Amino acid sequence: MFRETVTHAGGSTEGTASEAHALMLLRRAARRGYAIEATRDGGALITWIRRELRGGTAHRSISLTPQMPVGKLTEALTGDLHAIRDLRPARYVLNDVGRRIILAGLAEISPLATAALRARQLVTAAERGTVRLTLTARLGLLAAEHRTTTTEPEGWSRPADLGMHGVTAGLNRPGRRAGMLNRTASAATCSCGQLRAFGGDRAEARRLARDHRHDMAAAFVEALPADFTTAVTA
Repeated sequence: MFRETVTHAGGSTEGTASEAHALMLLRRAARRGYAIEATRDGGALITWIRRELRGGTAHRSISLTPQMPVGKLTEALTGDLHAIRDLRPARYVLNDVGRRIILAGLAEISPLATAALRARQLVTAAERGTVRLTLTARLGLLAAEHRTTTTEPEGWSRPADLGMHGVTAGLNRPGRRAGMLNRTASAATCSCGQLRAFGGDRAEARRLARDHRHDMAAAFVEALPADFTTAVTA
């Protein structure tokens, strides 16, 4: 379940959204080209610009906040989530001493870890005893897999410090900046390794990083299986 907050012309409205409803909102947003961003707590933010009948534009948004946040994703927990997501079919089985575990491919998730996944509502029972990640877990993983950063511009420096010997610049600049260059470029990178771009300044680099996160979220929504449906958390 999610807490849904919709901003509109009259202010904002809050309510609750099931996993199925949240997924419908995300798929509709992807079809319409709205910006989607996954949040680290396992939620999502949908934003778009609405054209008004009387002219002008207005910003609108839908925020989906999980009632049970994902919490800290340790390396071990992330490995278990990846196994359930990628090694199919994942299912509940009983181990040699009768304790319930998750078997994903050939990988066995311990009884303790299985219990923790269930308690944190990161997994849910699907058809025929199979197990899948909840939408919250998938969104939390998506946010963790695409952590973007931007670099601080170098700012003012002398050409000689940059290896540009014999170059002069701005000899009449005030504030003790005579003969100095202002380097405003900022790099934008993502932990996934698919983004390494440069902006003319840090604001542009942040825009590049934000666009990358939006692109990855849209691709994530489009790649969700067609039969990804709600099931009662087990």
